Amino acid sequence: MLKFLEKLHISSPVLLHKPGDQVAQELHACIGCNECLLACPALAEPITIDVLNRETLAGPISAPVARFARACYQCGACIAPCPVGLHRDAMMMWLKVRLLRSSSVGAVPGAYPLEE
Repeated sequence: MLKFLEKLHISSPVLLHKPGDQVAQELHACIGCNECLLACPALAEPITIDVLNRETLAGPISAPVARFARACYQCGACIAPCPVGLHRDAMMMWLKVRLLRSSSVGAVPGAYPLEE
């Protein structure tokens, strides 16, 4: 990846997501109402908000959460219904980055044990 960035004359990667401490703060502020998931057009199978929150930040990522993260296209439908005003889209971007990093280290599909 770094060689690709060097070809583009970019010396370091650009941060396109919130840092882990900010994601952790948002996850801690989540009241677990599930409104974001109810509004999401990309959610194809049942996932509870507590599982999504836990797997977003660290630890193994289950296959259903990984499929959901890949299906999320950052439309923002999850933002408006949140009564706390959280940005689930930013949290999903963090999860997408974790998945990308785990696939680059040869993780087995279906379980992603990458720690941040």
